[in-house]
Amino acid sequence: MKKKGQLPQDGRGAGALVGILLVLIIAYIIFLPAEDREKLLEGNGDDKEGVIKEGDNITLLEESIGRIDYRKLDEFEHDIPSFTLFKTTNSEILKKINPFYIKSGWFDKKFYDTSFSIDEPELVDNALLSFTVTKNKGMLIIELNGNPIFEGEITGSNVEPIVLQKEMLQEDNILKFSVSKVGWKFWTTNEYAFQNIQITGDVTDVGRQESKNIFYATDTEIMNIEKAVLRFNPECNPNTVGTLEIDINKKNIFSGVPDCGILNKIEFTPGILDIGSNIVVFKTNQGTYLIDQIQVKTELEEEIFPIYYFEVNESVFEDIEDGDLEAWIQIEFVDDDKTKELDLNVNGHLTNIDQEKSFYERDITTWVEEGNNYIEIRPKTVLNIVEMRVVLFEVENND
Repeated sequence: MKKKGQLPQDGRGAGALVGILLVLIIAYIIFLPAEDREKLLEGNGDDKEGVIKEGDNITLLEESIGRIDYRKLDEFEHDIPSFTLFKTTNSEILKKINPFYIKSGWFDKKFYDTSFSIDEPELVDNALLSFTVTKNKGMLIIELNGNPIFEGEITGSNVEPIVLQKEMLQEDNILKFSVSKVGWKFWTTNEYAFQNIQITGDVTDVGRQESKNIFYATDTEIMNIEKAVLRFNPECNPNTVGTLEIDINKKNIFSGVPDCGILNKIEFTPGILDIGSNIVVFKTNQGTYLIDQIQVKTELEEEIFPIYYFEVNESVFEDIEDGDLEAWIQIEFVDDDKTKELDLNVNGHLTNIDQEKSFYERDITTWVEEGNNYIEIRPKTVLNIVEMRVVLFEVENND
């Protein structure tokens, strides 16, 4: 007779219990998230925490680096040649007109018009119309661009020059000559005959009031610039000169009368500078400036070499010390046939790389430490690095 709670002698009840537990465990594993299921099946990896297994190798560090700039200088100085800014005004003939004749009668009328152009009317002052007459009868009427500028009777052959108002001048101008009607005197004719006709004016040449200069900046300079200063020494008379305007790449950095006879320093925003060509323009509206000792100086940020970190835990370090693992650094450069020159600092151990080949590796087993490790890259040329790795290789045991 079986006692209460006694298992069957053949163990069939125990087997059924184990089977049920196995089914529950399998179901639990199946319904786990993929990441947790993988960890459960492969182990928690505490013995190799923070490493990547690739076959028999362990990757401690894998970085896609890209371009690393090399800076030979901490500052750049761009010199600009001296120049003089000044305003010149010369009297010029704007238009010469051939002799002509106008008249007005009951049965015959004749007027005359002519055109003349001025490139920049705002630069013309004291514009005058001058002429002589050989016939003069009646009221002479002269219009500029539809505006009357003279209306009167001329009694002599020599005539005072007629002022052409500055505000009436345009780029394209029409000058019209006519004479008054004879009225009831139908048998007479009002008439004028003109000779030596010309239009003159004082024209200001602004070409010498502006100086455009170019300097060039490298990408390394522009990408690392921290401070930019323009220096120049203006020889000038502060009582006679006008405002000095200074633009860099069309951005105004100074407007005013500078300190004459001493070195002026103007700090400006480095962001207005471009890689490649940069245009500096000096201009004034009055007086004479001799500008020399011109220099654009840029100061670069303090150079910081890129540093990369990797971890070696206790168990991995024991394998390294026991000679079961070797640590190697591998660097893959862009294959551009250029010299790859740099200093490599691994935990304070320096080594120099100077090669054209696109791949570099070396054993750093004795440089690796337990815990945190670092690699610092100090370029001596511009570098383009595809990838840098630190890999642990298992050492084959010949025993």
